[in-house]
Amino acid sequence: MRKLIFGLTFAAMIAPGAGHAQMTIDMTRVTCADYLAMPPDRADVFSAWMSGWFNQRFGYVSVGMNDFERNIASVKQWCTMNQPRTIMAALEQSPPQPSPAGAQVKIDMSLITCKQYLAGDAKAQQMISYWMSGYFRASKGQPVFDFQRFANNKRAVASYCKKRGGETLMSAIQKSAR
Repeated sequence: MRKLIFGLTFAAMIAPGAGHAQMTIDMTRVTCADYLAMPPDRADVFSAWMSGWFNQRFGYVSVGMNDFERNIASVKQWCTMNQPRTIMAALEQSPPQPSPAGAQVKIDMSLITCKQYLAGDAKAQQMISYWMSGYFRASKGQPVFDFQRFANNKRAVASYCKKRGGETLMSAIQKSAR
């Protein structure tokens, strides 16, 4: 039953026009079992948010795409053996490991401009939006995802960015999101 409630709550985050009810989820309570039960698109959203959260907590603004994928696989593998544990608690105890040497695409999230963000495809915009949400929630020590606030802020940031394409997305978020 708990998995069903969590799944429905997370589905509301993705569904357009999810209504006017104020819905939040405390990300510190999401267990490995919850994460493993998520459909792939919701797991992607959750992973992007958590990546933003922990990048901010550890002082990073760059995302290594190979690291990102490797970390997701590692968390899923760990979770299969630790289903009652919360994801947040487990990740708090595991500092980031340096990536292996070699070519890796790194994206400096602090340099993404509004124009680049708006020109991205829907999947890229989604990953960036949720990553930024996690990043800025961590900067305020607020591990709660507020669905309505996220939707409102995403609209406000997009509107702001349409008028100021050369500004960085992080700056646009700081100036237009609430």
